[in-house]
Amino acid sequence: MRAAPARLPAAADAHAYASDEQRWRAVRERDDAADGAFYYAVTTTRIYNRPSCTARLARRENVEFHASLEELRLRGYRPCRRCRPGEPEPTREHAALVARVCGLMDTAAAPLNLDELAQSAGYSRFHFHRMFKSLTGLTPHTYWSAVRARRVREELLRARTVSDAIYQSGFTTTGQFYAVSSSILGMTPQEFRAGAAGVEIRFALADTDESPVLVAVTQTGVCAVLEGPEQAARERLAELFPYAVRRADDRCFEARLGQLLARPAALHPVHPLLPREVRLLCRDERIRQLLRPPVHPAPAPASR
Repeated sequence: MRAAPARLPAAADAHAYASDEQRWRAVRERDDAADGAFYYAVTTTRIYNRPSCTARLARRENVEFHASLEELRLRGYRPCRRCRPGEPEPTREHAALVARVCGLMDTAAAPLNLDELAQSAGYSRFHFHRMFKSLTGLTPHTYWSAVRARRVREELLRARTVSDAIYQSGFTTTGQFYAVSSSILGMTPQEFRAGAAGVEIRFALADTDESPVLVAVTQTGVCAVLEGPEQAARERLAELFPYAVRRADDRCFEARLGQLLARPAALHPVHPLLPREVRLLCRDERIRQLLRPPVHPAPAPASR
């Protein structure tokens, strides 16, 4: 039976945001109660937002307030891709459901039966998958694959053998892992465990809505997406790959990364109601997808 529709929140009280000072305070505090009472526009980027938008806060002198979407559109402003003002906002119940499923996948040893989860929540398979992707930018299967990839990168650094790391991460066979290992690691598992000895790594810093990231690549693919700030990310890269040939300030790679991330909808705006760890995983996976070359399966070691 279909779940009862969620109640919409009460309309914002416009009188509580009558002055520019009150509106600016609501924007600084990302007050979701102010959504619908007004919108704010950033004159330098020509983008308008909801008051609750979690994008980086603009300087006050570059912000102006508007009561309607029509006047913003007439003045040539574009809607924020993150908070999507003017579009129906997903309900908190939807976000809570997707967050719960993400949490289950984060700890699951094997893929979940998402069709059963959707039905237990009162949604069809199609509706649930569409809801999940609209909030995260990834399909449920891609999210699970990203969780498993993150897990195997962690296990390779502490497991006794490569095989132990593969099975403890949720892969059912070594062949299943080696078919995608290059796109997950950017090198062989043996090189990854050995601190990337002799592997050339290029890296560059990029800005995203959540925070700056350091993206590192090899000739094979992406080997790391690390949270900024820059110095901390560089130190983490050196810890992961102490024996690599690390090349910073690669202008060609920096330009390519910037161009990819500047594409419209390159990084799908993950809904701010989702937990930050979910948002970061989704962002990192989209960056890996953008830089991913065609997959050439790494050969599995010969059996003895």
